Amino acid sequence: MKQSKKQTVATNILKTAAVLALCTAVAYLFNLAGLRTENISMVYLVGVLLITMATERLLYGIAASVASIFAYNFFFTAPTFTFRVNDPNYIVTLVILLAGSFIVSLLTSKLHRHVAEAQYREKQMRSLYDISTSFLGVSGMDDIVRYGMNGLSRLENRQCIIYTARDLSMGKHAAAELEENEAARWCFENVKPCGCGTDYFSGSQWMYLPIRSGNEVYGVAGIHCGDTAPAPGEMLMIQTVVSQISGAMQRETLYRQQEESKLRIEKERLRNNLLRAISHDLRTPLTGIAGSASFIADSVKNLSEEQILSLVGDIRSDAQWLNNMVENLLNMTRISEGELVLKKQPEVVDDVVSEAYRRIERLKGERDISINMPDTVMEVPMDGRLVIQVLVNLLDNAVKYTPEHAHIDLRAYPESGYMVFEVSDDGKGIDPSILDKVFDNFVTAPALSGDAKRGMGIGLGICKSIVEAHGGVIVAMNNDRGGAT
Repeated sequence: MKQSKKQTVATNILKTAAVLALCTAVAYLFNLAGLRTENISMVYLVGVLLITMATERLLYGIAASVASIFAYNFFFTAPTFTFRVNDPNYIVTLVILLAGSFIVSLLTSKLHRHVAEAQYREKQMRSLYDISTSFLGVSGMDDIVRYGMNGLSRLENRQCIIYTARDLSMGKHAAAELEENEAARWCFENVKPCGCGTDYFSGSQWMYLPIRSGNEVYGVAGIHCGDTAPAPGEMLMIQTVVSQISGAMQRETLYRQQEESKLRIEKERLRNNLLRAISHDLRTPLTGIAGSASFIADSVKNLSEEQILSLVGDIRSDAQWLNNMVENLLNMTRISEGELVLKKQPEVVDDVVSEAYRRIERLKGERDISINMPDTVMEVPMDGRLVIQVLVNLLDNAVKYTPEHAHIDLRAYPESGYMVFEVSDDGKGIDPSILDKVFDNFVTAPALSGDAKRGMGIGLGICKSIVEAHGGVIVAMNNDRGGAT
């Protein structure tokens, strides 16, 4: 760095000497042409202007002004080639030339300084613009902190650090930083600048500024000062960037609060829908069970065995439906609370399918359910209880939305390293308006039978959660021949 400074000084001296030599040569030509000496002095005035512009330093302009006076006096005033002045008019000319040279040097130097300041401000404004626009596409507190630190470092070429409110409250930084952390924590708690250049923790080499918006404090920004505090212009830029960081943090905090509010509203809506659905769907089967049981108790002597068996079958069917619904409710609760734990072990596919069919057989009515299985016995790692529930829900859905005497196919076959379970029917298919959201909770279509026990619309949503928890995929489509798969 010292070598570079010496080289700059040497270069400026050479520039000054070269311009003065050039001015002397031009002035000599003018003198040979018979021009008055007052006009020749203007050549040196232009030379001083050129030297000040070339070196961008007032010192060289002043030195060139003095050197110009001596050169003008030595070469062009009588007696020539001496520093004596016989004509008093020359003295006035020399004084005017010297004053003019000083003024030109001073004005040129000021102009350079103003240009440099303008360029610096333009660079700072461009940096501020880049920093502010970069925050527009940033989300997440960690990214905001990273962009903020990069922005501060790039703007002032100083080492920077940002502590979030969470960092300071948890005290997660190393013990070696304890003293600096204490200053940052004091800044956070008191919402006041501290450190270098302030009245608090003035011995620190860091300056800390609170990142705040209104009454909310989001963290603390630290700027390394070393032995010199930032100048007022620097402080203005630093405070501007800190305010942009606080704006980005405020936006992120508001977004999080909004998302949490949406989640609470969604949970409340889900709870209300669930309670409403339970109160509606439990009433019908419970009323049927109570009515059939009361009728049997009151009229057992007047009923035939066939009538009693029919009523008991209805009770069993309603009880099975209630049991299936309670199982779905329990699974949905586990899923919503993140407590759905898979207990995978090898399960025989035939046994899983057979158990699912056994549970749905009493509810199928006059519908024909055919089962197609692989020719060989296959074991697949799965949570058998949950996969059985998936198949029961799919079969129950097919039963509810197909007319009596409809045909339902249940197939299982291996494909591309997966075991595919497929439930297909020949009913009217799925309404295209709900086809893309049929696996969402509380999405239902009117049952063909008009039965009030059409369900709450959570069965297929639970199927999706269980299948995806196994690493699988579940889809629904309408068949070309009619019905759905």
